[in-house]
Amino acid sequence: MAATEKRPEIIELSRGLRGVPQCEDYERMISGMMYNPTIPKLLEARHLCRGLTADYNNLDTKTVPYDQIADKRLELLRKLVGRVGDGTFVEPPFLPDYGCNITIGRDCFINWNVTILDTSLVVIGDRVQIATGVSIFTAGHDTSVLSRRKNVEFGHPIFIEDDCWIGGNVLILPGVRIGKGCTIGAGSTVTKDIPPYSVAVGSPCRVVKTIPSPEEEEQDPNNPYRHLVHQGY
Repeated sequence: MAATEKRPEIIELSRGLRGVPQCEDYERMISGMMYNPTIPKLLEARHLCRGLTADYNNLDTKTVPYDQIADKRLELLRKLVGRVGDGTFVEPPFLPDYGCNITIGRDCFINWNVTILDTSLVVIGDRVQIATGVSIFTAGHDTSVLSRRKNVEFGHPIFIEDDCWIGGNVLILPGVRIGKGCTIGAGSTVTKDIPPYSVAVGSPCRVVKTIPSPEEEEQDPNNPYRHLVHQGY
């Protein structure tokens, strides 16, 4: 369902992102209000995203040494999305809609064939891992046929917090927040918020168990991962 007023906290988040098409319709769009996606400024933003996406996905890796590919990918990614942290790597093909509405933290890994319809903001935390074939949809339509004839739609933001693992072919729907440290099982459809440190599976996705935080794991003398040295990219 569409929102009836702007969300100042979401608009404020957008102000620090690269290349956002600031205007009245953009603020309505990211706030979850009904808006027209075919106004020139929004059409231009999506057009620019298509070109930057093509540059990213069509990088000729034969001309880039293997030990430089991560830096080159990050350089291109910083032109495509609103913000991205150090140490993050996204395998192509990567398919965003606006690009500028996406923020990705540091040390994340996103595997190939991930689609993000970032009509509203998509905020991904640090150390998040996203498997192949994942779809993240902030965009929505009303069930009213007349609304679709009038060419209006809406979108609600999605938040994926630190240290999450999103399994293959997961679908995340508008307005969802996935809490810190969650694991979302492959093939799940996430329709509602998932609390932190949950393992959740299914369609619709439901919590099947909770897990300890990393701080709690560090205190467990029987935890096999306590003494491993972190292996970076």
